[in-house]
Amino acid sequence: MVWPLCHYFFAYIQYDKKTWEAYREVNRLFFEAALKIIRPGDVVWVQDYQLMLLPGLLRQAMPSLSIGYFHHIPFPSFELFRVLPERADILRGLLGADLIGFHTPDYMRHFISAAYRVLNVECDLDEIHFDKRLIQVNAFPMGIDFEHYYKAGTRVPVRTLATTFRQQFGAQKLVLSVDRLDYSKGILHRLKGFAAALERRPDLCERVSLVMLLVPSRASVPEYASLKRKIDQTIGELNGRYATPTWTPIHYYYRSFSPDRLQALYHVADIALVTPLRDGMNLVAKEYVAAKRDTPGVLILSERAGAAHELTDALLVNPNSAEEVSDAIIAAIEMPEKEQLARLQRMQALLARRSVNAWAAEFLHAQQAISAKNEHVREALIGPEDVRDIRAWYRNARARLLILDYDGTLAPICKQPEDAAPDEALRGTLRRLAEDPRNTLVICSGRDRDTLDRWLGDLPVLLAAEHGAFHKESGVWHGLQDEMPVWDDEVLAVMERITYQTQGAWVEKKRTALVWHYRNVDAWLAELREKQLLASLMEPCARLNLRVMRGNKVVEVKPFDFNKGAEVQRLLEKGSFDFVLAMGDDVTDEDMFRALPPDSVTVKVGSFSPQARYTLGSQTETLPFLRTLADYLQSV
Repeated sequence: MVWPLCHYFFAYIQYDKKTWEAYREVNRLFFEAALKIIRPGDVVWVQDYQLMLLPGLLRQAMPSLSIGYFHHIPFPSFELFRVLPERADILRGLLGADLIGFHTPDYMRHFISAAYRVLNVECDLDEIHFDKRLIQVNAFPMGIDFEHYYKAGTRVPVRTLATTFRQQFGAQKLVLSVDRLDYSKGILHRLKGFAAALERRPDLCERVSLVMLLVPSRASVPEYASLKRKIDQTIGELNGRYATPTWTPIHYYYRSFSPDRLQALYHVADIALVTPLRDGMNLVAKEYVAAKRDTPGVLILSERAGAAHELTDALLVNPNSAEEVSDAIIAAIEMPEKEQLARLQRMQALLARRSVNAWAAEFLHAQQAISAKNEHVREALIGPEDVRDIRAWYRNARARLLILDYDGTLAPICKQPEDAAPDEALRGTLRRLAEDPRNTLVICSGRDRDTLDRWLGDLPVLLAAEHGAFHKESGVWHGLQDEMPVWDDEVLAVMERITYQTQGAWVEKKRTALVWHYRNVDAWLAELREKQLLASLMEPCARLNLRVMRGNKVVEVKPFDFNKGAEVQRLLEKGSFDFVLAMGDDVTDEDMFRALPPDSVTVKVGSFSPQARYTLGSQTETLPFLRTLADYLQSV
C-alpha cells in the first residue's frame, strides 16, 4: 500500500484493513524490542517507511528521547498522500521524531504540506510545531562509500573480472542497466528507449549492446510476476528482431551479482542507463560514477530519481519518453572522451564530499542540535513547580504589572475574527485580577479600539489597541489625535491586488496599520501569495519608512513607532513594579518580551521563543494559569 503510493503507482494500491493492522503490529513489535535496550542518553535513528509509526510510539513512552527518522523512498504530493485512510496516524507517528530526513527538498516539501493540511500544524520554514515540541524537516541526500568504489578497479579480483567481461563483449559499446525487479524502475520503458536508438540509428547495430542485470525481488507478488513476464517477452522480441549471428543486442541476467562482478561491470561499461520512473535516490548511479576512476563513461539518469538533484552532469531524461532515452544513448556514444572525463570528475568530486559517512554524520549532528533545542523547549514549559514559584513571586509582590495579549493568548485564533469574543469565564478571571489593588492589568492587542471597547471596555482594565498605538486609561483613549490613517494608499493598492488573486484572504484597515490576513487560504497558495506580497511591499515600504511584519497568518504594515515594546516602555515609566508578567503568542509579542526587565515572567503561548522565559503549550492553558493567580485573592 505505502510503496506504490510513494512511487505514484496509484492503480497498484490495494487497501486492506488487515494489512494496516499488520503494519501497526510490526511497529509495535519493534517498539517493544527497542524499549528493552534503550538507555537514558541514547540516540535512536529509525530507518524508512516500514516503521513510520515507531517514532510516535517511542515518544509516548520516552518524552525526552532523541529520535531521528529517515525516509529512503519518495514522499508523495499531498493530493496523493491524502488518499490513505490512516494518513493522520502515519503523520503523527512520524512527528514523534525530533528530526525527519528525506533525500531531496521536493520530498521534504511534500511532507510539510501533508502535515500542515492533514493535522493543521504550525510550520515555520523547516520546523513544525507539534505536541509542544519542534520537529525539524530537512533534505539529506544519501551518499555511498566513495573510496571503496573509486579504488575498486585497482583490486586484482575486479580487474580480472573486468578483463573477462571485455573479452566476452569484445569492442562493443556497453550500456549497463542494473536494477531490482520493480515496477518503479522503468525497465520496460528503458528497453523501448534502447530499441528506439537502434531503430533510428541502424549503424549502432553490432556496435552497441545493452547489459541488463535484474535482481529477483518479490516474485510471489502478482504485479511483479506479471512485470517479469513482460520483461522476458520484450527482451526476447528485441533480440529476435535485431540479433545477428555475431551480435546479441541485449545480454540479460536475472540474478544477483557479487560485489566484485558488479564493480567490474561498472568499470567496463561505457554508459550507465539509470532511468527509474520514480526513485528515492538511486545509489547505482552514484556507484557507477565513483567506479570510473580513470576511464571515460557517461551516466544517463532519470530526472525523477533523487540522485538527479546532485548529479547534474549526467544526461538527464524523462524516463517515460523513449525518444529522450534514445537521444541520450546516441549522445553518450558520440560524446568526446574529454567531455566524458570532465563530467565524471565533477560528479566524483561531489560524491567524495558527500559520502555515506558524511551523510550519517550530518544527519546525527542535525539530530543532536534539534534534540538540544527541544530540551530547552521542555525546560521552558511551565510545570507545577514553575507555577508554584510564579505564584509565590506574585503573592509577595507589592506592585504588579500584568500585560496580556488577546488573540492566541486569552482567546483562540478563529477563522472569523469576530468569533474570538471573550466568554464569561475569561471576563470573570480578568475582572478578578483587575480588582486586586496591587495589580495593573493591561490588555495589549493588535485589535482596534472599537473592538476592545466593545468586548472589554466595561472591565477595570487598561487597554492598548493596535499594538500600543492607542491606550485607554480612566475611560479615555490616548494616542494619535489626527483621525486620518497613517498608512499609504499605494500600500493598500498592493494588498488589494494580491487579495483579489487569493481566495480566502482579506485586508484589515486600522488607523495605524494595514493587515493582510490569509488564515483561510489554501496552504500552498498562501505561501506563494505571501512571498509575492512581501516582494511587492519592499520598495514602497522602504520609501515610506513603514515596517513590514510577518505574524501568525498575517502580514502587517505599520510605522516603526508603533509596537508592543514601545507600549511596555511607556507602562514601565509610569510606575515602579516588583512583579511583571507578560504573555503573548505571536511575533509581535517578541518586541514586548525584549523590552521587559530580565527578571520578568515572560510567557510565550503555543510555541517556544528564546525571548521568553517560559512557554505554555497551548492557548487553552492560559485561562487555568491566570486562575491560579486570581485564586490568590480568595485564599488570603
